[in-house]
Amino acid sequence: MPARVLCVLSLFFFSIPLLAEPGTAQTTEQPRAALNAGNVSSPLIISAQDIVSDKTLDDIGAEIRSIYKSGVAEHAGQSAIDLSTLLQRAAAVSTRTDKLMARIKPYQDVYQSFVDILGKPPTKDDPPEVASITEQRESLNRRQKDISARMTRLKLYQVEAQQLVNELRQHDSAIQQATLWQQLPSPLGINFWSQFIQAAPQDGRRLHALGAETLAMLAVAMTGKRIFITFAGLCGSVLLLVGWLCARKPIRLLTTRFLPQGRIRPIAATVVCGLVSVLACAISFQVFWNTLAFDNPAVGDDLDQLASMVATQAPLCGLVLELGFCFLSRNAEWRIFTMSDDLARNLRLFPSWLAIAMIVRGILRYVDTQSGLSLLSVQLMDGLYTLAVSPLLFAIPRKLRLTAAQDEDTEQTGTEQTPPLAQFLRSLAMGISIICWIAVLTGYIPLAYTLISWVSVMALSMTTLLLLSMLVTAAGGALFASRAPLGRHLVELGLPPRLINQASILIPGLVNVLLLAVAYAVATSGANFDPPQIWQQLYSLFHGTEDSNTSSVSLDAILLCIALPLVGYQAIKIVKSWFQQRFFPATSLDIGAQASILSILGYAAWILIGLAMVAALGVTLKSMTWVVSALSVGIGFGLQSIVQNFVSGIILMAERPVSVGDVVTIAGVTGKVERISVRSTDIRLDDKSTMIVPNSQFITSAVKNATRAQKPGVFTVELDLPFASDLNKASSVVIATLSACEDTDPDSPPTVSMTSVADGSAVLTGSAKARDGVEIKTARSSALFAIWQAFQENEIPVTFRQTVRAP
Repeated sequence: MPARVLCVLSLFFFSIPLLAEPGTAQTTEQPRAALNAGNVSSPLIISAQDIVSDKTLDDIGAEIRSIYKSGVAEHAGQSAIDLSTLLQRAAAVSTRTDKLMARIKPYQDVYQSFVDILGKPPTKDDPPEVASITEQRESLNRRQKDISARMTRLKLYQVEAQQLVNELRQHDSAIQQATLWQQLPSPLGINFWSQFIQAAPQDGRRLHALGAETLAMLAVAMTGKRIFITFAGLCGSVLLLVGWLCARKPIRLLTTRFLPQGRIRPIAATVVCGLVSVLACAISFQVFWNTLAFDNPAVGDDLDQLASMVATQAPLCGLVLELGFCFLSRNAEWRIFTMSDDLARNLRLFPSWLAIAMIVRGILRYVDTQSGLSLLSVQLMDGLYTLAVSPLLFAIPRKLRLTAAQDEDTEQTGTEQTPPLAQFLRSLAMGISIICWIAVLTGYIPLAYTLISWVSVMALSMTTLLLLSMLVTAAGGALFASRAPLGRHLVELGLPPRLINQASILIPGLVNVLLLAVAYAVATSGANFDPPQIWQQLYSLFHGTEDSNTSSVSLDAILLCIALPLVGYQAIKIVKSWFQQRFFPATSLDIGAQASILSILGYAAWILIGLAMVAALGVTLKSMTWVVSALSVGIGFGLQSIVQNFVSGIILMAERPVSVGDVVTIAGVTGKVERISVRSTDIRLDDKSTMIVPNSQFITSAVKNATRAQKPGVFTVELDLPFASDLNKASSVVIATLSACEDTDPDSPPTVSMTSVADGSAVLTGSAKARDGVEIKTARSSALFAIWQAFQENEIPVTFRQTVRAP
């Protein structure tokens, strides 16, 4: 019966219908009879065929062979778009195999559980088992073999799919590099135009077909009742654009009302306006296109592809226009960067030209990949685009230089010079413009087009990221500092101002690091500004490569290594505070034991944090073999003293021969122990200086600990009295004087005892405890002075033989 319950629980856990009741193979006959009573001929659980069918496996294999044939075996003539599609198919196959393996593996474990329940088959000396049990064991073994075979095929397909992904990525990169440096006939030569004229009739027919398709789509959209739908979509798009243009003033009013005065106002307004422009342009284009294409039979794949590529450029177009409006605002108060009104007016047309170039770039992406035009026709359009856009890189620096020269002539001040970085950027932009022109005229049109596209995308991306970085930095100083509006509320909640100021600097710094990572991903994702490619670059940057033979040093691992010490420091601080405020007051541990416990706890926690950081970087013990070997050699030659001090520090904390607060004498110097670390011990001397003693000296040399001979805070005074003195009177005077002394503890009564008789004198020893907050040396000095005056007043002869036994 327990075996039957185990089977039911296993089947319920994996949500598998129970079709028969299995039994257990025991050495007795009663469980076997129970198994025989059930209908064991029916299957126990569903077959692996129902989970991963042969058809599914065959389809996966056929898909892998098709991808290999299309993308690897016959990759000549493949475009980057085709390889990107094949790469997505290969990644989908890899993901599918992972999911199927995750589904089938639990069934393999369940079958093994049933086999274990039935037990091993009987040997020759054992009595024969029931035939139904033998049949069921054979059925389970067959099912196990079937699942193992399907798991093997899935693992093989998984490996092949991953290899396809890697090879397609390599081929894609190779094709891009080969295309980038491909030299075509120069547009200045006859060969270029003769080939262009030969392909012109075919290209004309292709463009005519695309134009006819566009006219047919518009004709359908403007006939009958559809004209009202088209007009409504056009009105909706226009209203969105008008709303975007009219939203700038309300946004600036809101920033003026809720944000403090300073740079944060124009920066925040620019960021919000840029976000509104991106959303407005993207939604506006989608609304208009979906209105035209909705239930329109004239819309074909060509127009759909063209619209999708233009749609990716519409938000960028709106962002360029909005950044131009904000950076070159007519109101100097809302300009992020300081510039003269003349310079802002002279640069005001450039954002519009760049926005038009973005839209044209979307059309050219369709021409390059999906139009079907001849190679020279495509390159001619790319070359014309490059020749039209590259002058912007030349004209903007030239306009900046001319305006600066005019301002100097007007003001007649030549004291201010252009920063070197600005001069370098101007020269770089003009140099790229000249290189693009030379590349087009010499036939390297793909290189020029890729370069000008990459520069345009990077200029827009870097400007946006710089704007976000400025916003985060300005917000940290203007809003979240301890004296800022939000920072004051945090201080009122109990957070220390120092911590708030540090966070207002540290958090923007971390955000800037993330923005740099995004900038790197954009820069290495190519000139197409494809969000999937950018995301892939970010994923690779954060998670690193999948090579199991190397450590996984990636950005997320580095950020985790930065966060672990910060979080660990705060956690250790909280735990130590709990021990000091809650746990130690409830115990009888002295201050030395408390300090040792806290020190050992802190060092152990930091060791664990270090191990966690090493694990986050993927460093294993095997890979640390060379480090251990190097440390062994270093310890053998030059680190003996460091290791010796470290071990001695652990011994001091564990055995506590010397504790914090003890008065010790070592190497002829007496002082109070203030701190014990794993390497050294700090001793406070009488002149308020600190002597740092290596821990090994406390283990290997003689140390006098005056505190361990008596209770902490107790001091003694020895008095030599002649035999002629009245010892009872002297004892009473000592007790009364010590009790009346201001620096002694009134709750601890002093004591007096005769400790020895020698050389014609008796030795009286008085003991008292110093008051809290008073040093023993000070209390003993004041007590000696008071006893001296008291003995003088009572005419008691005395000679002092001072032996200090104070901690």
